[in-house]
Amino acid sequence: MKQQYEQRILETKQRIYDAFLQLMQEKAIHRITVSELCRLAGINRSTFYHHFGSQYDVLAELTEDFLNELEERLRNVSPDDREGVQRRVELCLDYAMENRALTLLLMRNAVGTDFAQRLFSLPHIERLLSEKLSDVDSETERHARIAFVTYGSYQLLQEWLNTPEPIGTREETALILKLARRIC
Repeated sequence: MKQQYEQRILETKQRIYDAFLQLMQEKAIHRITVSELCRLAGINRSTFYHHFGSQYDVLAELTEDFLNELEERLRNVSPDDREGVQRRVELCLDYAMENRALTLLLMRNAVGTDFAQRLFSLPHIERLLSEKLSDVDSETERHARIAFVTYGSYQLLQEWLNTPEPIGTREETALILKLARRIC
């Protein structure tokens, strides 16, 4: 009985996610109403409000799920692996490409630099940057280098995902790492 109830919740949330993503392809989040979201998902407003407070909460949950899944994938790569850096970047790019529409949606609709900061603050990514800059004595310089690599890589990722026929993941990884190594 409990399993059936939990399955219904998952199915309802998935319908809400799907409707939300469809509407986000058509308009900005502030122009989406809960009523049209419910209508498209085939649910009533009370069901929606049982799970979410607003359309912004749907975006927040999608963001959390995206980042948690990415962190889980990164967790499976040993930090001691000699080729771990390249593998971690490739995993990130593979995941972004597998979820291309959602990744671009999250990049476009994050408030300010929040999504970029959260993406590059994932423990496995943050540790990677910290390890590479461990010899930099100045906290100001270390912070500046991390910001430069973070936002430069983020911009490259966005351009790569927006390209109709992007280069392969390995090529994009090599480009990002080549540029990042010059800074780190």
